[in-house]
Amino acid sequence: MSAMRTVDNTVQAAAGQSAVPATARILIADDSRLQRLMLEKMLNDANYQVISACDGAEALELYSREQPDLVVLDITMPLLNGIEVAHKIRCSEGDGGVVPIIFITGIDDGAYLQRCVDVGGDDFLGKPFNPVLLQAKVDSLLRFKRLYQEQLEQKRSLQKYQQAAAQEQEVAAALYNNILQADFLEAPNLRYSLSPMALFNGDVLLSAKSPGNQLYCLLGDFTGHGISASVGAGPAAEIFYGMVQKGFGAEEILTEINRKMHKLLPVNMFLAATLVTLNPESCTLTVITCGLPDHYLVNLRSGAIMTIASRNLPLGITAAFALQEQHFEVTQDDFLYMFTDGVIEAENLQGEQFGDQRLAACLARDAAGGFDLIKKELQRHCRDLQQQDDITLVALQCAVEDAPWIAAMQQEKHAQIMPLTWKSAMELHVTTLRHLNPVPVMVNSLMEVQGLHSQRESIFVIVSELFTNALDHGLLQLDSELKATSEGFIQYFQIREERLEEAIDGRIKVSFDHQPIDNGGRLVIRVQDSGQGFDSSQVYSRIDDNVGYFGRGIQLVKKLCREVEYSDAGNRVKAVFEWHI
Repeated sequence: MSAMRTVDNTVQAAAGQSAVPATARILIADDSRLQRLMLEKMLNDANYQVISACDGAEALELYSREQPDLVVLDITMPLLNGIEVAHKIRCSEGDGGVVPIIFITGIDDGAYLQRCVDVGGDDFLGKPFNPVLLQAKVDSLLRFKRLYQEQLEQKRSLQKYQQAAAQEQEVAAALYNNILQADFLEAPNLRYSLSPMALFNGDVLLSAKSPGNQLYCLLGDFTGHGISASVGAGPAAEIFYGMVQKGFGAEEILTEINRKMHKLLPVNMFLAATLVTLNPESCTLTVITCGLPDHYLVNLRSGAIMTIASRNLPLGITAAFALQEQHFEVTQDDFLYMFTDGVIEAENLQGEQFGDQRLAACLARDAAGGFDLIKKELQRHCRDLQQQDDITLVALQCAVEDAPWIAAMQQEKHAQIMPLTWKSAMELHVTTLRHLNPVPVMVNSLMEVQGLHSQRESIFVIVSELFTNALDHGLLQLDSELKATSEGFIQYFQIREERLEEAIDGRIKVSFDHQPIDNGGRLVIRVQDSGQGFDSSQVYSRIDDNVGYFGRGIQLVKKLCREVEYSDAGNRVKAVFEWHI
């Protein structure tokens, strides 16, 4: 038979009394009625609620129904002995915690007591019973249980927090990647491998096509790795994609990214980066290196390997600095290999870095398959060693003959705006032109006014060519013949910068006049310079058979426009561009 006795729930607050709550319930299982009564009396006096069972089967039934806080079991009982009851209790326990079990025993056999421990017993109570010792054991085990449950709850809370944090990080990482990949141009001649050390990547790779059909690629490596290293990636990507799309040059793009990084990043962080511009018109590769490891320009036909070292500070260190560009004449046979320092510094089990020599050896061994060979050798070098940094490898084929990225570009969709009547004009002094390229500003103002996004590339080419001719040949009196060779092409721009700095007077005025026509609009572009003018026929040649570095601009403008007319010794030009809905 069983008996249940309820005692006062008041917590004993006197000094030296139990700190266990009075609501603790204890299950006693003993086939001796006298021993049950003695234990009940001792535990009731200690302010516990007691549940009694006379055999092992009833003990299991009461345990399942009442869920006591502690169990006291006699080892020898009918139906099920104490060891069997303890085993079944332990097997039925879930993640809610462990119920302490005290065995009543008068046996000193070590093997027998070991069986009690093996099935999950926590302590022993010898006969005859000592009330003080019983209360001490019960208090101690209940206190242990309470601490265990608190630890379990903390563990569950921590797991929930970790799960929530992981979900938030996954969402943030998805948004982060979407920002970086939103306008990423998957060009057929661009191969890359990005291996982040953590969920967030401190390395960034951005690729886009300009309105003038140049391919821009930016490889960057923020200080550190993980979330802290990726905080600047979003703003950098937004600047890069926005400015490339609007037609700004590489130096202007990096200058703006540097300004943003200097403002945004902590003093101990910076962005090592390389910005590459591949120009199919001039068959040139322009590289601005800012703190990344050496890059390599490899020619498949000759096997020549040119090392391109960094010439500029990483971005974000100083508010303003002068950027040094490197220009290279390239063909379809040239490949540019770029890396972040995670490739160079990747260590093997002996602590040896992969290093520049292994990189160069891979390229010398197989210039055509350098990308795959470096990945293979890097994996072999590191084997199963845990990755220590973000690793990014880029291979850019200088495909200037067919420019495959042009076909890969999808036209951005914008809402169509009905043709409107409007005019605008801008006059710029030569001192302003030293610091500002106004073409992207003017072209993008047309996009805002009339929404000519579908015509952006054509309009950009027209305005850029007319303005460049006015500046280079009208004001600065540069000779296009200098661009007959790759060396002359570079020299041309060096002289251009020198004359622009030396010029003390000169102006260029650009005006736009737009009128609606049937099913579209007519945009009249006028460019006038205050220089000596130039003979437009001297900077003109056919597109089809022109294999040089110059002379195709005016012919291209004529193909895009309904009318192109130079006057006043070349100081004035009028171009009429028509578009249709």
